[in-house]
Amino acid sequence: MNKKIQGIIIGGVVVAALGGTLAFLELTGSTKDSSSSDTSSAVVASEAEPDPVPIITTDAENIVSVVVKNETGGYTLERPSSGKTEFNIKELTGLNQSSVMKQGLVKDMASLEAYKVVEENASDLSKYGLSEPKTVFTVNFMDGTSRTFKIGDKATKNRYRYVSEEGKSDVYMIVQTVLSDMIERKEDFVTTSLIPASTAEEGTPYGRMTVKRKDLDYEMAFEDIEEEKALISSQVMVEPIFAHLNIQLSSKVTHGLWGLTAARCELIFPKAEDMKTYGLDDPLAVVHYKNDTEEYTLKIGKEIHSTNSEGDELDEIAAYYCYVEGVSGIDCIWQIEAGNLPWATYTAGDVISLMTTNKIFDINEVKVTYKGEVSDYTLDGNEEETKVYWVKKNGKDVNVDLFQELYKYILYFPTKDIYFDEIKGEPFLTIEVNRKDGGGDKIEFFEDTSRRVLVKLNGRPSYKLETRWTDVLIENMERLDRGEELKEIP
Repeated sequence: MNKKIQGIIIGGVVVAALGGTLAFLELTGSTKDSSSSDTSSAVVASEAEPDPVPIITTDAENIVSVVVKNETGGYTLERPSSGKTEFNIKELTGLNQSSVMKQGLVKDMASLEAYKVVEENASDLSKYGLSEPKTVFTVNFMDGTSRTFKIGDKATKNRYRYVSEEGKSDVYMIVQTVLSDMIERKEDFVTTSLIPASTAEEGTPYGRMTVKRKDLDYEMAFEDIEEEKALISSQVMVEPIFAHLNIQLSSKVTHGLWGLTAARCELIFPKAEDMKTYGLDDPLAVVHYKNDTEEYTLKIGKEIHSTNSEGDELDEIAAYYCYVEGVSGIDCIWQIEAGNLPWATYTAGDVISLMTTNKIFDINEVKVTYKGEVSDYTLDGNEEETKVYWVKKNGKDVNVDLFQELYKYILYFPTKDIYFDEIKGEPFLTIEVNRKDGGGDKIEFFEDTSRRVLVKLNGRPSYKLETRWTDVLIENMERLDRGEELKEIP
């Protein structure tokens, strides 16, 4: 027999048998009746969320203060006697406080409710952590009355806390998020925004930023550069050397103070001994900034290391203890994430860009003197057409494309390793870049060791580099003479 037909017949027999069984059960009264349906509904109802249990029901305007006592000392959140609606945490007076957190706490207290009553008239509060609670808070009302509550242990996977009212024995479960601000530190109410975004009007000069570091024997300073001389960044390094900046790397250094925020307020109103404890009496780094309208000082103290899941300290630095001057309401020691503090780790060579920034279209001469022999390259070009029309060496035509590669080689001089001590002797190599407007740069190279060369930029000691860079430069000049492809930057 065809297997498909066989399956259909067998399936029909089974269905018929089931139909007969159901008919029999109906006749004998053994099928589910309406009472079983009601039982099912009752089960569903028992699993539904219980209705919230109101504990305090009033308007927020009726709350005068909330007094908290906890393991960290507690605090008093009070309505000012002036009648202003803005609450103040008494112990934090003078510091910038989070209005959102304070308003949220008062609102929660005005409509305090429990998830459910755990036990009425509990005879043993100790099993809920309520016989000797670590946190107690009192809500004081306009009519002179008050109610005090105790916060006990965590319940139901830490989502809730056991709570009871002073003088009563009913035990409630209240969601922990409503109680967290009373369990935690008062310092968490301090606003972590430290320095606002710049308020200087557009066109206001940048001013000057200085960075002093304990681990560096020089000070770094940044200032504006004349707009027409700016290549990428509008700021330049002026100490310990003059250098243009790589804006992709330098912007966090030159502008990172504005909008600076902390991860945590560590300590309020620190004293001299506190500053010493956190490494701020002799800080790792001091960043000072001043322009016509703003002045800030950031002190970076001891480092804070990351920890693993077992609490062991790792090598990675997660944050630093810091102190900021120049902004009112932030007299605290802060934890600031390491990623927001580039001044703690960067060096001058990390943020500078090209040694010379003269565009090829703006120059009319590049004179190279090597061991007394002069190679005088003259040229003409136009930036709008992005074209160099011609190039001559000592009056003779040279390949324009190859000269552009030679100039690119000069532009990408390695600038990571700065040098600013006195340089003696005479240069063995000099490059003079002269612009059409009369400006330009003079770069002088001095022998130091068999593998190192010292460099003056415009008469000022600025860099040291490996001799292979100057060796390849001279070789590329020879290749240019022969019309050969130039070597890459070493």
